[in-house]
Amino acid sequence: MKLEDLDLELEEKNLEGFWAVDRTLSLEPSPTVRPHLWKWREIYGCLDKAGELVTLDRSERRTVRLINPGLKQEVRSATRTIHLSVQLVKPGEIARAHRHNMAAIRFIVQGRGACTTVEGEQFPMEEGDLILTPNWSWHDHYNGSDGPIVWLDGHDGPLVYSLEAGFFEPFRQSQQPIERPPDFSAKQFGLARPSWSSTTLKNPPLRYPWSDTYATLQALRGSAGDPYDGVLLRYVNPLTGGWTLPTISCEIQMLKAGEKTRPHRHTSSTIYHVFRGRGATVINGERYPWEKGDCLVVPLWSWHQHQNGSDAEEAILFSLSDRPVLDSLNLYREEAREA
Repeated sequence: MKLEDLDLELEEKNLEGFWAVDRTLSLEPSPTVRPHLWKWREIYGCLDKAGELVTLDRSERRTVRLINPGLKQEVRSATRTIHLSVQLVKPGEIARAHRHNMAAIRFIVQGRGACTTVEGEQFPMEEGDLILTPNWSWHDHYNGSDGPIVWLDGHDGPLVYSLEAGFFEPFRQSQQPIERPPDFSAKQFGLARPSWSSTTLKNPPLRYPWSDTYATLQALRGSAGDPYDGVLLRYVNPLTGGWTLPTISCEIQMLKAGEKTRPHRHTSSTIYHVFRGRGATVINGERYPWEKGDCLVVPLWSWHQHQNGSDAEEAILFSLSDRPVLDSLNLYREEAREA
């Protein structure tokens, strides 16, 4: 028998010999996710058109998703682990209640007066707020204001579905009943907690108000900050002090006027949203200029650094990364170099 004949026999039996495998090993990661910048005027322009053409009866959610050009033929998302889209809910609309085992976040970028209900607790939505929808939590959205509201929807769906472990369930009504008083989670899981309370939750539903976040950023304005990310805050799980969610770390950073960070790279992928200001991020030697509303993806193991484009105003970037996944698998690595 010739080796070619054995290879054919193995193929017919859904087997393969190790000798037939390409054993050229890469010395370091070579991501298929590409650096990419989505301009807010294009995102919002399409979302505004969808507001005229798409009802929530037709589409469970009215969102425009960010598709990485390196993944168009594989995973239609921003990275291989994180999905990011922009959602619009018009005055009087209800985005129906459902739940899924994807963990999700909402970061409000425009409007106020709407609310998200998670597990029977109503959370108001204002610009700069972050709201968590943990794995398998009932959630719906209602806009009771007189203007549209827009937010970032981030979730770990690409990771969940790559594991073929996705579950979804609609609620029996369009909205959940409100079963908890205002600020229930903030009081139960805040810094001062009831001594008798206990929970089996790994992640509680929670709202991180922008007023608190910005006050912390301002309090740290005089600090040196992180040489690679400026004044960087991480939204922590109040039960553990750890990552925002088991699969997603949410962070926000302030670049002071004229600030330029040092370059570094790491094995987690990061998606940025420009909440305030203008500037640029250099990724593997290529400059990506950004302004308020733009979104940017930095693939894993890509050298990158940020620069505030103003000598007078701060710039603020909100971000999501899959670092918790890399950390839990002992795959996180980081390198730095001089500017």
